[in-house]
Amino acid sequence: MMETLGGIAALAAVLAVPIGIILLTRWRRPIEDVVTTGSAQGKTGLAIHPQRGHPTVNVIAVIIVVAVLALGLWYLNSSLYAAGLFLIGGGLMAYVGWARVTGRAGDGTLTFTPEGLHQLYGGSEVFVPWDDVTGLVTTPTELIVETTRPVVPVHHMLPLFGRRGVVRHDAIGLPHRQLPLLPYQEMVWLYATSSAARDELATDAPVERARDLLTHPPVTE
Repeated sequence: MMETLGGIAALAAVLAVPIGIILLTRWRRPIEDVVTTGSAQGKTGLAIHPQRGHPTVNVIAVIIVVAVLALGLWYLNSSLYAAGLFLIGGGLMAYVGWARVTGRAGDGTLTFTPEGLHQLYGGSEVFVPWDDVTGLVTTPTELIVETTRPVVPVHHMLPLFGRRGVVRHDAIGLPHRQLPLLPYQEMVWLYATSSAARDELATDAPVERARDLLTHPPVTE
């Protein structure tokens, strides 16, 4: 009986970790943390961050990486295959974690500055000057910015997760996964066509407006 209870407890402990990570990953951040003042290319602007994810996830991720690497070292004396598997997996996880901590990875935050639109996601950095923007197409996973000339992403990481989905001479894709629902088409069109409107991006006005839209979304009939 005690062995059965011990096995159930061990299984529950093992399952608690991934379940806890999933719940923390889906945790919704306060609007004040999702829409803030940010900066890109040395310019202050409106920053729109992913709306999900608890800071504790980063701590858990470090613990898991250390545990995986420790398992790899422990298996060195008994199974080189298992040791190699754990060490390679732990090394890749450590690399991704290092890239996030150093800012090379990015979390997909969109930053609207008076100069242009910026995003760093998956180690791929994009900056589109407003004068080059001709339109925006929204898909379930990306904001496809149409441009007058090619936009070349700057890569800060190895292509472990692939490259940006849409990279053409007249368009580039900006993933909007977990970003809050906002009228991005109207926002991009406004700043791309009005130099006067761009100047307000260096103030708190667009931040307060975006927060208000998320707090009190317009009612559609």
